[in-house]
Amino acid sequence: MMTDAGRARDALQSIPPDLPRDEWVRAGMAAHAAGIDFDTFNDWSAQAANYTASDARDTWRSFKPGKGVGAGTLYRMAAELGGWRMGGDKPHARPFEAPRKAAEPPRKPAPGMSPAEVWNRSEPATDAHPYIKAKQGRPDGLRVVPAGDPLRVAGESMAGALVVPVLRQDGTVSTLQLIAPPETAQRLKAAGKPGKLNLPGFALEGFYAVGELVPSGAVYLCEGIGQAWAAWKATGRAAVVCFGWGRVRTVAAELRQSDASARLVLVPDVGKEADAEKIAREVGAAVATMPEGWPQNSDVNDLAQRDGFDVLEILLSDAAKPPPPLLRPVSVADALSNPAPPPAFVWDGYLPRGTVSLFGAHGGTGKSTIALMLLVCAALGRPLFGVPTIRTKSLFVSLEDGENVVRHRLASICRAWGIDPAELHDLHIVDGTDNPELFASEGRAGGEPTATHGELCKLVQAEGYGLVAVDNASDAYGGDEIQRRQVRAFMRLLGGIAKRTDCAVMLLAHVDKNTSRNKRAEGGEGYSGSTAWHNSARSRLFLSRGDSGLLTLEHQKSNLGRMREPLTLEWPEGGLPQLVQGFDADGFTQRQAGRDDDNRAAELLKLIAEFESRGQYCSPATTSRNNPHAVLKSEPAFQRLKLRPDDTRRIVNQCQRAKWLEPLEYRTHDRKTRLRWTLTPEGRAFAGLGAPSAPCAPSSDESAQSAQSAEGAPSAPSSAGGTGERERAQESAEVASDD
Repeated sequence: MMTDAGRARDALQSIPPDLPRDEWVRAGMAAHAAGIDFDTFNDWSAQAANYTASDARDTWRSFKPGKGVGAGTLYRMAAELGGWRMGGDKPHARPFEAPRKAAEPPRKPAPGMSPAEVWNRSEPATDAHPYIKAKQGRPDGLRVVPAGDPLRVAGESMAGALVVPVLRQDGTVSTLQLIAPPETAQRLKAAGKPGKLNLPGFALEGFYAVGELVPSGAVYLCEGIGQAWAAWKATGRAAVVCFGWGRVRTVAAELRQSDASARLVLVPDVGKEADAEKIAREVGAAVATMPEGWPQNSDVNDLAQRDGFDVLEILLSDAAKPPPPLLRPVSVADALSNPAPPPAFVWDGYLPRGTVSLFGAHGGTGKSTIALMLLVCAALGRPLFGVPTIRTKSLFVSLEDGENVVRHRLASICRAWGIDPAELHDLHIVDGTDNPELFASEGRAGGEPTATHGELCKLVQAEGYGLVAVDNASDAYGGDEIQRRQVRAFMRLLGGIAKRTDCAVMLLAHVDKNTSRNKRAEGGEGYSGSTAWHNSARSRLFLSRGDSGLLTLEHQKSNLGRMREPLTLEWPEGGLPQLVQGFDADGFTQRQAGRDDDNRAAELLKLIAEFESRGQYCSPATTSRNNPHAVLKSEPAFQRLKLRPDDTRRIVNQCQRAKWLEPLEYRTHDRKTRLRWTLTPEGRAFAGLGAPSAPCAPSSDESAQSAQSAEGAPSAPSSAGGTGERERAQESAEVASDD
């Protein structure tokens, strides 16, 4: 699709430059507002008979951003004066302005001065023409204005001028370019005018080809006919005259539209290489640049005449597509009119598409089984733990466990859920245990992708997977887990896989030593090694097993949406992990005999509300020092509930699911933003409480210290932190070296 800048240039080129001065200035102001650069405006203006370089430059400098006419005027003038049609999406510019006055029509040519009339009375060109001789060109297809002809442009007689036709795709002539004889060209240049003039009153539409355009063949796009002659003679392949650098983009887009497989090669003069690369990226073309050391505006004809056509052939043959920019520009003006699609998820809220998510747990918790359960659900389009999935082709990459272990797990899933494995057409499993590494590095070196990584990329691309699970990081990653550069490089490799098919990549990972020792994320992390693991993942999940045997699946990071509430799971003997059924959407029901969670939930809510009223807040962050259990554990009423930390966390999670608790933002005494749990109106009603009262100030130094500890004390290391003293020390040294 044509960019806004390309559309503006195309519109400008459709306007005849031979306008009355006030309309020419108006078109220039509109072009300036549309983001067109001076070179493009100058090339367009140079086609007019009364053009002078100094006037074009001075007029352009007088235009001020945000003042005068808007970009919409450019498109209206192009439509009215040149028959231009917008096509596709409207340009993202200010709306069309109401005309202040009717646009004057372009001046009609004098009788006998139309392109067809001038062309018909001109004589066939010969090798003796001065311009053809000077440029070592060919006369075929060109003509010369005969002696005594009345045609005058820019105040000069065009008798003896070489005539180059500008041809539309249907072969009709839109206008003519007149290359003045040497003496006339000298006078024009002395007056600040170009030696190549276009027939006044007619818009440039099309191009002129030297040589035959062959389907799917190479085409060299040149500014003028001298360069086109040189490119054709050096290669024997077609070269196209664009009639000014300002029209190269338009002609390239036209050629690409007519032949999608053509090899377009832009041949810029010295000084126009950067613009050529921009155009090449837009239309998928290559660029042949002049060797270093040539003066400004030198071209390939100059190179051929000095060094020979064999040297030029090598230069044109070596033309390559420019690499994509390292910093790609992002469109801003159309953020509302052409909005980007919202983030999409394979597992609603947890696994975003096109990115890498990290799923951490200590060994034996069940992450591999749950990951395989998720892939089965995605392959069938069924929810997992009550959370919807998008049906998609799914790939389980087993790098730790061999095929027998994975097939045994799959069989257990199919038996428990009553699934015929033959129905799992969209679930694929590969065993990579013999060659597990996707990334390899030695010491502090940068590292390289492996052959296994290359095979995985081809597989994902060929099958179009929407979900890929890699089990696990310690086998896939052949580097040092605390080297940030290596970790980032590995995560970027996985991100590249995700972008191939816009799939969600889930990397399973072991946790750090503290987390594994404590069996929870408090005091440790839901991953092992450098914080680059956490920072590079767009979403992060952590699975832990409490003393009660229940599993907690926490959403510890989400860059593309709000974090989902934790899921409390139980794993019955001989079954699969499943959502604890102790609660429903309207309220608690007893999970099992002897467990009256209704009463415990009500009492817990009362205590959270009481402490909140005193300015002692419970944090929603399970790793915070002021999480609900830590804040309430010394309270006698809480001690009577006999809740362990896992029980407290489980009940708080379910209270949030029942919409009795919600996080509320507040500011601490030092103006830092924090979150605290607060009861919703439904939660207060469930707990038998009235409307809330404002928190009161602490009544003593002791209570003030307690309140400050609850709401503003430094938190324990969170899920975004590092891991272990040795790892932290090494990582700090690495960060310092990075800076």
